[in-house]
Amino acid sequence: MLDIILAVVAAQFIGFLWYNPHTFGNMWLKMTYPPYRKHEFGKYPDHVCYGSAFASALSVALLLSYMLPYLGATTLWASVRSALLLSALTTAVELPHLTFGAQEIGMFAIDKGHNMAVMVVQAIVLFLV
Repeated sequence: MLDIILAVVAAQFIGFLWYNPHTFGNMWLKMTYPPYRKHEFGKYPDHVCYGSAFASALSVALLLSYMLPYLGATTLWASVRSALLLSALTTAVELPHLTFGAQEIGMFAIDKGHNMAVMVVQAIVLFLV
């Protein structure tokens, strides 16, 4: 259980670093809420946004803790490789949403990079703890 808790905390920390104004935060914000969509910013209350981030991190940690052994991830490198492959799979599945939804490619890259970083860091934490 400690491994899951630490993996969730690690995911929250990655999100803080990733979407920080000094990293990708300002760029993501401009692409997600261009001037014609500024009125949508803050559509959901903070507790809903952060609650969904927590639920996502917990779900990913639980799923990784279940899947990594089945993927033969018995070493640190195998855990990282499995997380990278799972991240690539989820990115490939979401690719049509980029084009059909007319999303900004930069926003898509920032979000999918974040997802990859979370999966890799959580896989590392789950392996080490």
